[in-house]
Amino acid sequence: MDYLHILLGIALIHFFAISSPGPTLFVVAGHANADDPRCGPSAVLGVVAATFVWSSFAAAGLGTLINAVPWLPMAIRIAGGAYLAWFGFRMLRSVWRSRGRMNLKEDAVPQVTPMAALRAGFVTNISNPKVIAYYASLFGVMIPPGSTAGLFAGAVATAVLVSTLWWGAVSIFFRLPMVRRGFIRIRPVFDGVVGLALIAFGLRLVMSR
Repeated sequence: MDYLHILLGIALIHFFAISSPGPTLFVVAGHANADDPRCGPSAVLGVVAATFVWSSFAAAGLGTLINAVPWLPMAIRIAGGAYLAWFGFRMLRSVWRSRGRMNLKEDAVPQVTPMAALRAGFVTNISNPKVIAYYASLFGVMIPPGSTAGLFAGAVATAVLVSTLWWGAVSIFFRLPMVRRGFIRIRPVFDGVVGLALIAFGLRLVMSR
């Protein structure tokens, strides 16, 4: 069995899956431009931690257990969706309060801490239990029946590594001085859009069945 080709295939599919624009991109890009330079890496750490949790569950076959407990996916969705909606509301409220001020770049968004950034990255990715279906499908298609536990562990490590490299690169890109200067000029608009997107995403999670 050619383990290398299997893991490379998983890496390629996972890269295309996570590189499409979505709530995670907004969260990582926004926190990468926070005043505290630790917020960007913290958001990435939260995203990667959620990747590890869901991919490990899928590799261990725990997706069946989660689906067998009807209230668990619902509880995860409601808790995560409520948090994201609340975070989005905070962003909109701060943008609104700073409307008309001269120094919007300092006041347009709530000042976040690395721990808050980590929570935002983690919750954004852990709050949708359907993600485990993605990893179960990915591993189910790419990993042949009867494979060893080592190959499943390698698949989890591959997903975590790809997520770390991609979201780390996104965080570094938005922290570059030239990008940051341009980003700061549009920060109030960006954070208003992100706030609305997080509220919409959170409400969709809460109301989904």
